[in-house]
Amino acid sequence: MQIYLGLFLEDRRREALAEVYRELLGGASERTLTFEQVSDAMLEAWARAWSVLSSPPAWMPLPGWPTPAMEGTRVLLRDGRVLAAGPGGQPWDVIDGPRGSTTDVWDRRESVDLAKLGAPPTLPEMLADGWAEYPQRAVERSGGEWLVYGSMGAPCWGAYGMLGFGGMMEAMRSDPEGLDAIIANRLAHMLARIDLYAEAGIECIFIEECLSSSDLISEADYLRFSYPSTGALLQHARDLGLRSVYYYCGAIEDRLEHLATLPADTLAFEESKKDFAIDLAAVRAAVGPERALLGNIDAVLVRDADEARLRREVEAQFAAAGPLLATSAGSPLTLDTDARKLDWMVELSARRGA
Repeated sequence: MQIYLGLFLEDRRREALAEVYRELLGGASERTLTFEQVSDAMLEAWARAWSVLSSPPAWMPLPGWPTPAMEGTRVLLRDGRVLAAGPGGQPWDVIDGPRGSTTDVWDRRESVDLAKLGAPPTLPEMLADGWAEYPQRAVERSGGEWLVYGSMGAPCWGAYGMLGFGGMMEAMRSDPEGLDAIIANRLAHMLARIDLYAEAGIECIFIEECLSSSDLISEADYLRFSYPSTGALLQHARDLGLRSVYYYCGAIEDRLEHLATLPADTLAFEESKKDFAIDLAAVRAAVGPERALLGNIDAVLVRDADEARLRREVEAQFAAAGPLLATSAGSPLTLDTDARKLDWMVELSARRGA
């Protein structure tokens, strides 16, 4: 159950989407697509990117999330490049276009107006706006062959996007009540997203928690700002029948006893690095024999290892964690990792369980 497959396969997905759009153009220089055509193109591109894996993992991330608002998306061929433009938007290069922000966010506190925190949409509103249609198509296309999962960040980490790193850390002292309000608002929006996942037939969620580890904040701050909202989010998913994988980034000293009580079906951690160690044997001892774990093999090791070295690492992880383990690297695979290495991890795990 390798984490962050979307990152690893993103370049292949973009190339495949450009290929699909060329096929839809059929020699024309421009075409306007329906929402259904956009959805099918995105799913087909993901399937082609996914096909680079001879032995795919047991789960598959939800590849993007177009909505009916993308009705009327234009696909264009210009100077040999495939461009796309949302309704009324500017064209962007499908292969080389924007990949998200790479700008550090430090302190945005002055721009936050707590009185204007928006309430989440209701489930009927989201269904009326067609938000469930694409994930439903993704689940149907998987045909039950893979576990399709949705992703989100934990509520406390959601405050980072609004406040910045420095702003979030300083708010724990300068304005803890304001930070509480932001986290509560983030939690409300995430609960609504889980409602939508459940309605769309998504059976599993992946929740990532950053900036609350013992190398960054105190245990007391963790228990006030992170633990309650994360627990509420995971419990809501469980109440709706969704499985959950909870990935905790950073050091787990004075955290593990608390993490063990969260209502997550599976716990996942980074590999040992940045002057902290995460030993799966110690994790297993703390969480008990009934909790499933994801592996935390070093992503750089996966990139550089031959099959024999990778086999030893997989065996060592099972020896430490026991049979309730799904093999994974502890971080996203580097983009220069040969896809065959991921195949090896899947195959080695299957042989071990056979």
